[in-house]
Amino acid sequence: MSDLKDKRFLASLLLVIVTWALVYQEALLGMEAIWARSDTFAHGYFILPISLWLIWRDKSYLKSSKITPTWLPLPLLAISLFVNLFAYAADINVLNQLSAVTSLIFILWALFGNHLAWRYKFPLVYLLFAVPMGENLIPWLQDVTAWFTVFFLKLNGIPVFVEGLYIQIPTGMFEVAVACSGIRYLIASAAVGALFGYLTYQKTYKQIIFFIFALCLPILANGIRAYGIVAIAYYSDMKYATGADHLVYGWLFFGLIIMLMFWIGGFFADKEKNDQGSASNQAKVNDNFKPVVLVTVFSLMLCLITVYLAQSIPSIVVAEENKSKDINISWGISFQHSLTRTYHVDDDGIEYFSAAYANKQSQGELVSSQNKLHDIDKWTVVNTEEVLVEAKPIKLVHLRSINGRERIYLYQYKVGDFYTVNKTKAKLMQAWNSLSRQSDISEFKAVSQSGFVDYAMTKKQLVTAFTLLSYQEDSLEDLLKRELTVE
Repeated sequence: MSDLKDKRFLASLLLVIVTWALVYQEALLGMEAIWARSDTFAHGYFILPISLWLIWRDKSYLKSSKITPTWLPLPLLAISLFVNLFAYAADINVLNQLSAVTSLIFILWALFGNHLAWRYKFPLVYLLFAVPMGENLIPWLQDVTAWFTVFFLKLNGIPVFVEGLYIQIPTGMFEVAVACSGIRYLIASAAVGALFGYLTYQKTYKQIIFFIFALCLPILANGIRAYGIVAIAYYSDMKYATGADHLVYGWLFFGLIIMLMFWIGGFFADKEKNDQGSASNQAKVNDNFKPVVLVTVFSLMLCLITVYLAQSIPSIVVAEENKSKDINISWGISFQHSLTRTYHVDDDGIEYFSAAYANKQSQGELVSSQNKLHDIDKWTVVNTEEVLVEAKPIKLVHLRSINGRERIYLYQYKVGDFYTVNKTKAKLMQAWNSLSRQSDISEFKAVSQSGFVDYAMTKKQLVTAFTLLSYQEDSLEDLLKRELTVE
């Protein structure tokens, strides 16, 4: 064992933390950039200080503790570092950032030992709230919000017609947009609720129940908030709750919900614990520093191996003059920073779009939140279905605009020899192709048509058109060889 004040231990800890920060510097900078630009994840700035404060408030125990390094989390650290490597190959930023936090948790666990890691398990796990993740819940939250809104409107006797995310009442039409999904409220409530539960309750089951309550309450509250907006607009003949007051009303309402959550939780608060004992009750201390050295060396080796393997994955840089220019397309499809991008309309009014990406490139990626399949502000999804063309999956999306115009588009991802309509599968295959060195190029293609009368006939025409849209594989390989630079 080694004392926490041992300079050798502090030097080892500092060395491993610095190495970890260098390995994950891109992920850490990416997290901070998201905190800075997104109100949804701005709380990320406070997570590390809160975790450090939670540990520091128990400083008397911590200072008298003896460090007993453990090998137990090192296999988990290896898995986390491999996830980082996989995420780097596939450009999955959120997975890279999640790996950064979990790796830090496992490193601290390994160096401080099982006893201290268990005692400070909440401050360590709370670091996960620093990772800006959860936006994949937005479509589901939009559906839930729409359902609650319609349910309460019917309960109140207000005539309502719903189609997808569009809600129509006699005085006007509303759309449950991304901003109305309540994702901001949910993530903020989860972070605040977890902290409140830890500080208020001593029993684990109470902490878990309150955390679930903190997740469910904002979802229900956001449904009530959306209903309130529509109801106010209905009774005021669209004079209120449709402009800037819409957002103000939302944040004020959320503040009241947080206060309500704390008020309800306070009724079940446990009595504050007495001193939980001192570290002197631990096992007999010895001055053997060898375990610290071995754990430190092994952790450093895992980090360095990850860096070495990451450097072997080629990152393709496209010369500035070869970068594709933005294309203005009627249904709003947008793929940024692709190697090549094409768009044309045939004599039948069918629109063709394709884009190609390197699996790993300095800027831009095939699957990214910046890439849009359609303009979500102008179109709502009526239905989707998956069809097979030559035994390969293709996704069909039926859209309708707020003025009633119809549109259908079909799309597909191609990663090496693998075809899919699933973004996650496309990402995973990109990483696999990069790591296994099978292929460095991935592609996307889509066809679309609007203003149709016969849905079945238009679907058949688009499926036929889709088979005519070739990937031009030879030209892409030539482009890769002639015009691209590999870092």
